[in-house]
Amino acid sequence: MFALFWTTVLFSLSGSNTYTVASALGRPSCSNGFCITLNKGPITAEAGFCVVLPCSFSTADEFTPKNIVWFKFESWKRKCRDSDIIFHTNPNKVQPEFLGRVLLLDPDVSQRNCSIMINDLITFDSGSYQLKVNGLQNGWTDGFMFTPKTTVFVKDLNQKPKVMIPPLTEGQQATLTCTAPGFCSGSSPKITWMWERKDEID
Repeated sequence: MFALFWTTVLFSLSGSNTYTVASALGRPSCSNGFCITLNKGPITAEAGFCVVLPCSFSTADEFTPKNIVWFKFESWKRKCRDSDIIFHTNPNKVQPEFLGRVLLLDPDVSQRNCSIMINDLITFDSGSYQLKVNGLQNGWTDGFMFTPKTTVFVKDLNQKPKVMIPPLTEGQQATLTCTAPGFCSGSSPKITWMWERKDEID
């Protein structure tokens, strides 16, 4: 199921041109030739699962993008700093809380797809996220911080696994099937099976 979900996400968010995500989310927000398209409303997800932040961008003609940086923006700060980085090509610059949990869906920056997936969500991940694109401007190293932000709200996990129990016959082997909720959970779920006798509370 995870493989199917992953393929669907890549198919819908990548594509052959820079406007695949934009056409799905609406009109881009532009400034000085730099445009970005993000989810308009807050994105809600449950703790323990993953969330995709769909995003696309375009740049001024003289700017060549080289890498993408995502920040978690704190409302009480005037601007993002290196200590707010949640995704960077250099893992040494990423906040420890996000290291290894954030994945760029399309590593080819030339496709202008800035969508990311955050795995193993925790309530701390709730907040606003902001994008910066680093590259070359007329041959000089430069970067552009997009003003629009996308907001994520992580709520407590309320989905439960589904257990299918076939008719049981004494002395016969039986297979119990358990399906974990969610299309993706980042890492493998921790599974514990418990057994109790009828009418026992233990």
